[in-house]
Amino acid sequence: MKIGGDGRTRGNLPTFTIMPHVRFHRRLIGPTAGTNGGNLKLRDCYNHFLASGQWQPSIYFSPQTIWNEHQGNYWRDLRVHSLKQWTINEGDLLFFSGGDWRVLSKRQRRQPPVPVINIVQPRHTRADDPRNEFLSHPAIRIAKSSTGADLLNNYGVNGPLFVIPDTIDLDSLPPLPPEKDIDLLIIGLKQPEIGRALFEKIQKAQSTNPQIRDKKIHLQLPPKLPTRQEFLRLLARAKTACCLPLKADRGAEGFYLPALEAMALDTLVVCPPAVGNSDHCLDGINCIMPKYDLNAIYDAVVKVVNWTEENRENLISGGRETALKHDIQQERKSILDLADRAYELWAQEDLFVPSSRFPDGARWRQKLSRFFR
Repeated sequence: MKIGGDGRTRGNLPTFTIMPHVRFHRRLIGPTAGTNGGNLKLRDCYNHFLASGQWQPSIYFSPQTIWNEHQGNYWRDLRVHSLKQWTINEGDLLFFSGGDWRVLSKRQRRQPPVPVINIVQPRHTRADDPRNEFLSHPAIRIAKSSTGADLLNNYGVNGPLFVIPDTIDLDSLPPLPPEKDIDLLIIGLKQPEIGRALFEKIQKAQSTNPQIRDKKIHLQLPPKLPTRQEFLRLLARAKTACCLPLKADRGAEGFYLPALEAMALDTLVVCPPAVGNSDHCLDGINCIMPKYDLNAIYDAVVKVVNWTEENRENLISGGRETALKHDIQQERKSILDLADRAYELWAQEDLFVPSSRFPDGARWRQKLSRFFR
């Protein structure tokens, strides 16, 4: 089926005379809104469609958005190029993450007029998570890890769920310094209390433990550094990084990117389990994974900062191999392949809650049928 008049075919998508739109939505209201890893990866998805030559991504910013000119806001450059009005046309796709569903009316959430591709996280299954209700709306969903997908499937989501891991742009990483000058970097942005407690425990032990007395320890707490590149340059200086992702009682992680970035920068990783990091953090292969307990994490970092170079290199080389398998081009292909299949999947009624569960469900399916030959 031809798309965009260029003679190429793309699965079961309808025929268009112009490139179909992929519509994004963001509501940025905090002083650091748009700067977290979730926004980084969503912006990557926007860029995947932009680079495809076969899709036209566009973004609408909620009128509630407060534009704090934070350097690390991944959407700042699109402010002047954004949609002035939210519209949905036949043949569009919607690409949602987080609370983006709120741009739709309640009726549209139950009966989306076009296919919705929706990034979801394990923490969305929590009853107190404001995004929990969105799991009941029909969508083609993306999880970032197999463990996260299992949790979501066991909980129940309305529509098919695919695993597309996060990746990094290896070409955009900063160069490694001639010599790494930080023995241990504690990344406590998401768990500042644990990060601070670990730092203080190590500092106290340095006065009595000759193994760590002269080690240079750096603690990163909120606020974040102004940009991701500054964080990556800090990470590149570290011989060992102790990553402190969200604990399970705080919703856990969908993926957890800093551990992968550290691996790509030849930094030995210590990272406790946090659900979404289970596929790329492999204990004894590319990192050390202690229990999520202060004493266990302390014992692990004290141990590895004193390892021989040979022992350290075994894990560092394993991390390097893992990072190479998570190149951003693989993510781009997976996202675009899924978009190509979106209308085909949307037509498969058995993948979604039966239409009788939705008001005017039969009419909804009848409306979709005109997109197929």
